[in-house]
Amino acid sequence: MDEGAADSLERQHVQATSVVGYGIVCGLAFPLMISSTFLQEMSLSHGAGDAFGALFFLAHSLTMALTALANLFHRTSSHRAHMASAYAAVFVGNLLMLGRTIGLVEGGWLYAFLASGAIGYGLATAELGWMARITALHEAGRISLARTVPLAFLCGAGIAALIFYASGATEIAFALVIIVVSAVPPLRRPVPERADLRISFSQGGAGDFAKAVSYLAVFSFVFGAVSQVATRTGSDPVPIEAQAVAGILAACAALLAYVTRRKRTIAVNDLYNVLFPVVALALVALPFINSPELHVAAAVLVFTAFYLTGMNVRVAVCLLGERDRVSMWVYLGLALAASGLLILAGVLLGAFVLSQDNPAMGLALVSLVSLFVLALSPVVTARLEQRRAQAAAANARPSAGSRASADAATGPDNTSSVRPEPADILALQAELLRSFAERCGLTARETDVLVLLGQGRTRTYIAAELGLSPNTVKGYIRNIYQKSGAVDKQDLLDRVELFEQGRL
Repeated sequence: MDEGAADSLERQHVQATSVVGYGIVCGLAFPLMISSTFLQEMSLSHGAGDAFGALFFLAHSLTMALTALANLFHRTSSHRAHMASAYAAVFVGNLLMLGRTIGLVEGGWLYAFLASGAIGYGLATAELGWMARITALHEAGRISLARTVPLAFLCGAGIAALIFYASGATEIAFALVIIVVSAVPPLRRPVPERADLRISFSQGGAGDFAKAVSYLAVFSFVFGAVSQVATRTGSDPVPIEAQAVAGILAACAALLAYVTRRKRTIAVNDLYNVLFPVVALALVALPFINSPELHVAAAVLVFTAFYLTGMNVRVAVCLLGERDRVSMWVYLGLALAASGLLILAGVLLGAFVLSQDNPAMGLALVSLVSLFVLALSPVVTARLEQRRAQAAAANARPSAGSRASADAATGPDNTSSVRPEPADILALQAELLRSFAERCGLTARETDVLVLLGQGRTRTYIAAELGLSPNTVKGYIRNIYQKSGAVDKQDLLDRVELFEQGRL
């Protein structure tokens, strides 16, 4: 076997390992998310009732948030210890569930706290660890982040379906086996993050992050609220578990089709613009739908939008963390913590409103509040864009000393011979190029090459500046052209200009 074939085989193995490992984590979380989201007695509750799902979700979200905050102040080159503790916690939590199933452990609040807390902490940490691993492999050019995440969700949907189909001790035994399978790769062969990462939020990056989180947050709230509607409609011909799995499968198919065709993820703004009218239509129609089949279709549309946004934001946030040199554990932890808490808020609102004496009025109120939250996100993001533009203009504006120098250098024809500060121009240009790179789904290294290329640097200069070989730089430039859809350098610069004008 030649070197190229061996390398291709190794890449496929790494991709498959990442898909299955992360997919198992997703597959274990999906049933618990659904049981907590719908606040109903599920087989996974095993006697803890509604409290189990709610406590799991709370533990999951708090773990995400606390992990993000911890990584703001402490950086490590490897998270093997975190992953070991995560899988140990998930394993112990499932053992408690198994004990409850076969009658060795009593149910009640203590059991609910211990089991749900252990599994919530473990699955949250395991997801962050797998995403850190996948992001590092993507940065090294060994796998595609945009393709791995939807494939993992697809794998997770299959695992969730099997867990829903199984019952009693069988499902717990299955969960224990796949936990061990998922734990092997990160514990045997950890992929450390770059040790030189420092916390450095750029203004543009912080704005992009806030936009991505706001889009995920509104769909999370709507998902939580509408899930209550789905469970309260007792005549639905399709079980709620099947609706959720169908939403995951539809979201995976849509994202994979786009990524395969365009070779990049969808910009969060573009995705929201596509999903907003679809979800808004479903919310408007929901209170007036009498057909059980249409009720199912409306719920599946909302579920699809939530999972599609969740996958895309995971990819976008990880790429943004590479670009801004922010630990992925910080960015993704904050994003998923916000998503989890908003899901729980939507669930609580839906459960409270629909439990009142007038279900029809409650259903209309759930739809109205969900529509309001959905429409609020563009207002927030528009405000963020306005503040970013004002900050950019302020940075570009010369200081008093610079203006005096400019006035002194103004000629008789009132034309200035003093140019704006080169550092300001380069900073604004780099910010624009990095925003364009995020839209195209470029890696951190490809973004660095793009910035230098946009500044007119030659391939030899870029290679020397970044410590790479000219052939490696050539490969990065080829990737940039492919992901951006450009055919040559001039076409690339034209596309950057169109992006700056908001026409791309």
